[in-house]
Amino acid sequence: MIKKLIWTAALGLSLTSSALTLDEAVELARKNSPRLRAAQIRTAAAEKAVAASGLWSNPTLKFNAEGVGGDLDGFSDTEFEVMLRQTFQRGGKRSLDRQISNRAVDVAVHSRMESELQLLSAVRYAFIDVLSQQEIGAIRSEQEQLGRAFVEVAKSRYEAGGGSELGVVQAELSMEEILLSQTCCFGDLEAARIRLASLIGVPESALEELTGDYYELEEIHNQQLADSHPVLLRMNAQVEMLRAKAARARATDSSDVTLGAGVKHEAAEEVNTFVFSASIPLNFVRGGRAAESAALATVEALAAEYDEVRRESQQMLSRLIAFYRGAKMEAEMTADRLVPKAREAYDVSKAGYDAGRFSWFELIGAQQHLTDIRVRNIEALRDAHFARAEITKFMKEEL
Repeated sequence: MIKKLIWTAALGLSLTSSALTLDEAVELARKNSPRLRAAQIRTAAAEKAVAASGLWSNPTLKFNAEGVGGDLDGFSDTEFEVMLRQTFQRGGKRSLDRQISNRAVDVAVHSRMESELQLLSAVRYAFIDVLSQQEIGAIRSEQEQLGRAFVEVAKSRYEAGGGSELGVVQAELSMEEILLSQTCCFGDLEAARIRLASLIGVPESALEELTGDYYELEEIHNQQLADSHPVLLRMNAQVEMLRAKAARARATDSSDVTLGAGVKHEAAEEVNTFVFSASIPLNFVRGGRAAESAALATVEALAAEYDEVRRESQQMLSRLIAFYRGAKMEAEMTADRLVPKAREAYDVSKAGYDAGRFSWFELIGAQQHLTDIRVRNIEALRDAHFARAEITKFMKEEL
C-alpha cells in the first residue's frame, strides 16, 4: 500500500476516485468518439434515403387553351384542354433504386462496425500501455525505497567502521541511477495517459488510475478470419450495390411510358370530349449497356480487392496470433523461472552481505538484476497485450 501511495502521489492521481477498468474505458470511447458519431449519422442518413428511393414520379397536370378573348375575326370560340399525365418507369428502375439504397445502408452499418473495432483496438492498446507503465513505476518505487535503505545502511556501516567509503559511493550512485530511470518512467506514463485520455474523450487530469488483469493472458484458439467480419461484409455490400447500379444503368435503355387522360372542351360546338395520350422516347442511342459494362468492371475489381483484403487480413491475424503466443510464452517463462531465480539470488546476496561474505557491489548487482527481470516480465506481458489489442480488429465478437 505504501508504494502505491508514493507512486500515486508522484503522479498527482486522486486516491479517492475509483479505478478505471478496460470495459469502462471502451464505453467512454464509444460515447465520446467523433468518428463513431459521424458513422452513426451516416448510417441514419442512409436509412432515411431508403424511404425516398423507388418512389413513383409525380403526375403532371397539363392545361391548354385556345381562342381566349376571341379569335382574329372577333368571335369567341374558346377551346381548352385539361389533362393529367403520369410516367411509368420500365426495366425495373424503381426496384433497382431501392436495392441500391438498401445496399448503401448495409455499407454504412458495416463501416460503423469496422470503425468501432478499430477504436476498441486503439483503446485497448493505450489502456495496456498505461497499465504497463504503472506496473513498471511500482517496481521502480520499490527499487527506490530499497536504494534509500541501502544508502542508509552503507553510511551507518561506514560511520561505525564496518564499511568502506566505496560502499557509500556505490550505494549513492545506484540511487541516482534509480532516480534517473524513474524520471524516464514518469514521462512514458504521462504520454500514455494523454493518448488514452484523448481516445476516451476525457481530460488527462481527470483520468483515473487504471486497474485490470495485467498478469492474465487468455488462450486464443480461433485462427481464421470469419466471413462475418465487418470489413468483408462491407466489401460484399459494396459489390452488391455496384451490381445493382450496373443493372440500373442498363435499365436506362428501357424507355419510360407516359400516359395521359383528360377532357377537351370545344366552345363552338359546346362539346366536351375525353382525351387520351401516350408517349414513349425513341432510344436510338443506347448508352445503358456501356454504362453497365463499366460498372461491372468495377465490380470485378472490387471482388479481386476483396480476395486480397481477406488474404492480407488472414495473414496478419495469423502473424499476430503467433507473436501473441510467443510473447505469452516468454512472459510465463520469465515469471515462472527467471523471476524466482533472480529473487533467490538477491536473497542469497543480501544474506551474504549481512554476514560479510559478499561485497556491496554484489548486493547492488543482484538487486538491479532482479529489477531488470521483473521489468522484462512486464514488457513481455505488454507485448502480448499489444498483440491481443491488434487481434481485436479481426474479432467481430469483440463488439
